[in-house]
Amino acid sequence: MEIHQVRYFFAVCETLNFTRAAEECNVAQPLLTRAVKKLEEELGGELFRRERNQTHLTELGRLMKPHLEQIYGSSEAARVEAKGFRKPEIVPLKMGLMCTIGSARLLGVFMRLHAELPAVDLTLREAPGKTLIEEMMAGELDVALIVMPGYPNGSTRDRFIQSAMS
Repeated sequence: MEIHQVRYFFAVCETLNFTRAAEECNVAQPLLTRAVKKLEEELGGELFRRERNQTHLTELGRLMKPHLEQIYGSSEAARVEAKGFRKPEIVPLKMGLMCTIGSARLLGVFMRLHAELPAVDLTLREAPGKTLIEEMMAGELDVALIVMPGYPNGSTRDRFIQSAMS
């Protein structure tokens, strides 16, 4: 079963006419008819009774309609959510702040950030510097303000630099 078949099913349900349904879906009528036929084959029977100028749902069509509504609704919800993910209206920013710095000192900076970039949803995490570095390395934070002379060192520093460069 393909989503376009379900969409065509609902267009025919709405118009009760294969030609008008094809026009609404911007496809050729034979293409729409073949797609509905294929859906009927998959479901094991006719979904529409086709009578000269009067098309209507069969018993199987009425029985399948709520299931197909659920499938189509889920498909549309997934499409909308995916579109929102690609172009989010709210951009999350997870920021770590070393606990010895203190967020109160930066309150003005955060207020200005919010005023100039209202689409940024800032989540602030205060913790010791080593914890913040571990969280950055694990991908749990996007950015962190840390003051730790000589740390990170060795392989942790190399991983940190490689992550920052990529």
